[in-house]
Amino acid sequence: MRTSGGASASVRYTTLSDRFRSLWTFYQFLNGVLKHTGEGPMPYSYDFQGLHRHLQDLVHTVGIEGNARASTELDQVERELDRIHRELSRIEGDFAPSVLRRFFDHIKRQDEKVLCALIKFYLLYRHFEQDTLDKLDILFTRLAEAPSEDGLAIPRDPDELQRTFLTLSEFTTLPDVPAAELGPLVEAVLSIRQELHQIEGYESLVESKVFDRYRRLKQRLGRTALHPSLLVEITITNVVAKNRFKELFETEEKRVVEKTNRIYEIERYLTQHPELANNDLQQQLEDFRHFRIRYESGRRKENVKRDDITEMTRAMQAVLAQFEPATPRSTRIDETGRNADPFTAPPERAPRASISSSGDAANPDSLTDRVAGAAQHDGLSISNLLPPDPLLAEAMHKIMFALEMVVWDRPPAQVAEAPEILNLRLEAWEAGSYRKLAEGAAEKGTAEWELIRFFLSSAALRVKMEEEAAEIAHLEDTANSQRLAEVLDSSAQSLERARDTDHRFQWFVDDMLFRGDTHKLEQVYRSRFRFLHAYSGLWLDHQRCGGLTPL
Repeated sequence: MRTSGGASASVRYTTLSDRFRSLWTFYQFLNGVLKHTGEGPMPYSYDFQGLHRHLQDLVHTVGIEGNARASTELDQVERELDRIHRELSRIEGDFAPSVLRRFFDHIKRQDEKVLCALIKFYLLYRHFEQDTLDKLDILFTRLAEAPSEDGLAIPRDPDELQRTFLTLSEFTTLPDVPAAELGPLVEAVLSIRQELHQIEGYESLVESKVFDRYRRLKQRLGRTALHPSLLVEITITNVVAKNRFKELFETEEKRVVEKTNRIYEIERYLTQHPELANNDLQQQLEDFRHFRIRYESGRRKENVKRDDITEMTRAMQAVLAQFEPATPRSTRIDETGRNADPFTAPPERAPRASISSSGDAANPDSLTDRVAGAAQHDGLSISNLLPPDPLLAEAMHKIMFALEMVVWDRPPAQVAEAPEILNLRLEAWEAGSYRKLAEGAAEKGTAEWELIRFFLSSAALRVKMEEEAAEIAHLEDTANSQRLAEVLDSSAQSLERARDTDHRFQWFVDDMLFRGDTHKLEQVYRSRFRFLHAYSGLWLDHQRCGGLTPL
């Protein structure tokens, strides 16, 4: 709301003071965003304290109606605020709406006064581009939601929102919309909300394209969407949409992790036997890797996009479809009567085309059996040895698959030196941990069972950190800043997990000393020291390259 020359000095003073507080809050907000994104120090500084003192000094001057000096002083303050607004807008314009959303996701808690100050900053824009409207959509939605214990948001009372939005609407000029036109627009938003409530599964959510249709509707509305009565329905629908996506996505993510593990097993086997895959399958695997990297990068940044998981799922299904059997003969049944083959699909599916031109490998059932055989030992799927862990899934399967390539009648010390796993640099007891788990040599729930599981998972994290440190060192000498940023994001999550893992090492040491059972204490110490070497090395590399290093 820009002050006019006809307004009284006291009204102008109140308006400008409110605008000052909005700019000061936005300046602090930008500082926080820049620190969160690692962009460096704020590229603009201003003596807000000095301007605040100047405004306080004007209190007595503006109290005299018709004072020409007061009007001149207020004109000067308004011009100064315009200049500050332009500078902050220039800096803010470099951030996409998704950065704003992720920042608020990061800080979790939100202050209503701060949100209102930020909203005022955007409402005072003279040019409302789509990015500006998207950012306002995010902020108004934050203002409309109240957190709950289950992690989902609860829409605030509509009457309360209406009053708040009416007050904020005074800071901008909205296009005139007749009541007869406003009603159908509200109904259009309400129909989207009703559709969201009725959707049952994630695939149905994707196929409905309801999010795309909703976004196009808001884009067509433009600034009309800021009308308080319509904005109330939009923000409540936004909260419903966020909750519905979260609920359905979490269910889908579990299925994605399970299927991803199956892809890893296929990929590891084909690495050892490249003659079994033709160009089409190699391309499908490459597509899957591309979409998986993009999806995991989004998940680490808490910015998973609907298209990312959709495309990854499609690429995943394209690979798995190559391994659907043509007849029931490839189905193996375990002693419980359940299907024991993790790559077996219902037998009524039609046969797939061959995936290789060489001998019996051209039979997809033959390749299915061979891959599944390498992924199992005595009927136990390797993906069932440890709980699903998206962070360690790739490193864990790299270890597991390499160990499956080694003859099992060799002692652990020889296994650790086998060419198939030499590059992983596993200790003998770490290699032996997988064998014990697969053979069921340790009773589930015992201290030994917990230790061998921990040896395996901590080794996987160590391998992951070593690979990330090596890639960071390599990328430092290249101009691939985008890939370096992705690796830094990934390694930040590894470092955060490593901190907890080191505490777990200490727990095992304390437990062994307490029980007086120290015959494996040296193994724990050696694994821990090797782990700390990888941990500290990655931490230093990560910090040196500008990553946000967990403390």
